[in-house]
Amino acid sequence: MAEENQHKILVPSDNDEKKIIRREVEKQRRMQMSILYSSLRSSLPSDLIKGKRSVSDHIAAAANYVQFLKQKTNELETKRDSLKEMASSSMVEIGNELSSDPSRLVKCVKINIIQGGVEIVICSGFEDFSSRLSDLLKIILEEGCDVVHCVTNQVNGKIFHTIKSEVKDLTCLNLARLQNKLDHAIL
Repeated sequence: MAEENQHKILVPSDNDEKKIIRREVEKQRRMQMSILYSSLRSSLPSDLIKGKRSVSDHIAAAANYVQFLKQKTNELETKRDSLKEMASSSMVEIGNELSSDPSRLVKCVKINIIQGGVEIVICSGFEDFSSRLSDLLKIILEEGCDVVHCVTNQVNGKIFHTIKSEVKDLTCLNLARLQNKLDHAIL
């Protein structure tokens, strides 16, 4: 009989193995919950968790914060939609005004530095711009640029002039002054 008791001690029972497995599973679950809780806590703004120590307090704060974010999202979506409606209605109005008054089109000058000189792109409205183009070319020449190439294109009712020019010394070219003079000339 003593030998039987020793034999039972040496061979673990199925019940003991189940307890060990259950204990390991529970330990893994607690570790995973701890990691998830830590991640949740780090996602919350610090002012929401100040003074709160328990897990349940942090989870309640997280739930409230999610509700706050949902409300804020809905408000922003409403605001976005109203701004889109305002923009689309104003674009229709602007389109109607532009078709009656082409001088109201946006005009712009963009200067890019290229190898050996500058490239100037001028966007203008519907009106005949050829007489003004000669004035712009004079300004470019006055600033020390030698015009090499000039191309005019019409795209969607807008006129684009691309002027490529060579500059002997780019350090002597005052781009801001050139931009300012061209802006004033087209406006």
